[in-house]
Amino acid sequence: MKTLFKITALMLITSIYGFAQTSPDFEMDEKHIIYKENFTTNANTILVLNLKNTAAQVLESPDNKVYIEYTKEFNNTRKKRVQQQLKHLIVSGKKEGDKITYSAKTRNDIRFSVFEFDELMLERAEKKEFLKGFKVQPIARKSLDSVLQDIKLSDFIYREKVLGAFKIKSRSPRYKKNMQFTITKMIIKIPKNVHVRATLENTNIVFIDDFSNRATMNVRNSKLKFKSVGHPLNIFDVDNGYFRTKEVTSGNYSFANVKHVTIGQLSNTFINSEFTKVEIGEIGKNNKIVDFNSKYFIHNFHKDFGRLSLETDYTELNIFSPESMEYYLETYGYDTVHYKNGITTKIKSGGKSELSKMMVIGKESYPNKIKINTTHGIIRFGEKTIDFGEDN
Repeated sequence: MKTLFKITALMLITSIYGFAQTSPDFEMDEKHIIYKENFTTNANTILVLNLKNTAAQVLESPDNKVYIEYTKEFNNTRKKRVQQQLKHLIVSGKKEGDKITYSAKTRNDIRFSVFEFDELMLERAEKKEFLKGFKVQPIARKSLDSVLQDIKLSDFIYREKVLGAFKIKSRSPRYKKNMQFTITKMIIKIPKNVHVRATLENTNIVFIDDFSNRATMNVRNSKLKFKSVGHPLNIFDVDNGYFRTKEVTSGNYSFANVKHVTIGQLSNTFINSEFTKVEIGEIGKNNKIVDFNSKYFIHNFHKDFGRLSLETDYTELNIFSPESMEYYLETYGYDTVHYKNGITTKIKSGGKSELSKMMVIGKESYPNKIKINTTHGIIRFGEKTIDFGEDN
C-alpha cells in the first residue's frame, strides 16, 4: 500500500508542477479538449468556480469575456488508461442571466489521500530530525526581496521537501518520445469587473496576473498562489493547505490550520487566523490581525506603515523591529513572555483576567504605531536575528 502511495504521490507531483515545466519538443500522441468555452460578461457578472481534485491557472482576460480551456495530452499511453482518465473527469459550464458557473473535478478522491500522505511524510521527516537532537537555530531578518524570492520558488521548494521525505533524488524531467506521461492544462481567463465566487477542494490554483477582482473564496486542502491579490470586499476562508502571494492590498482573510501563509507586502487588510504559520515580508499601511494559537514572523515595516493592530491569544509573535524610522509600540495583556535584547520579561495575570500595560517603546505622538493585545503568548523582538534558545 505504501508503494502505491509513493507512485501516486509522484504522479501528483508531476501534475502539480506541469504548468511550470517546458512542454516536450515533439508532438504528443493524443490531445483531448475536455472543455472549451467563452462567456460574455458585464458589470454585474458573477463567476462561480467549483474545482475539486484538480489544478488550474488563472489569467486576466484580454477583453470582456470569460475564457475556459481544459485539455489533456497523452504520450505513449495505453488506450485503456486514457479512457480511464477521461472517464473520471466531471466537467460542466453554463450561463444563467448574469451568473456563469464552471465545475471541474475527478470522481475519485485519490488526490486528497496523496495530499494528506505528503504532509504526513513531511511531518515524520521533521520529527525524525528533531529526535536526532536537531536544535532550532536563530532566524535572521529577511529582506522583502528574499521573501518574494521564497514565494517565487515555493513550488520547487515544496517539491524538493516531498521528494526528500520519500528519499527520492530530484531531477529535471527529460521528455522522450517513448516515455509514458500526461500533460493536463486548465486555463481560466477572467475580466477585472467580474465577481468571482470559488469553492476549491484539494486543488492547486495559480493566479499569473495581478488579481484585483472582488472574490469570495471557500478553500479546503488546497494551494493558492497569487502575484498580487486585493479588493476591499474580498472574503477568503482558507482551511488547511498553503497560501502564497507577493502582495495583499486589501480585504478580509481567514486562515485555519494552514501549513504556511507567505505574504510579501501586506496593506489595508484584516486577517483572522488560528493554528497557522504566517510569514510577512513587509507590513504596509493599516492592518489588523486577530489570532489564536498561531506562529507569526514579521520581517520588515514600510516607512509609513501607519498602524498595525494585533489581538492574540496563545500566539507566538516573532517581530523584527522597524528600521530607520520612529515608531510607537505598546503591548497589553497578561500571562505573556517578552524576549527583547537578551532580556526576558514574564507578565503574569495576578489572578485577574484584565489586560494591563506590559511594554512601551517610543512616543505615542509618532505616526507609526504597533499595538498588541495578547494573552498566554510569546512575543520575541529582534533587530537582525531572533533566538529561540531561551524557551526551547
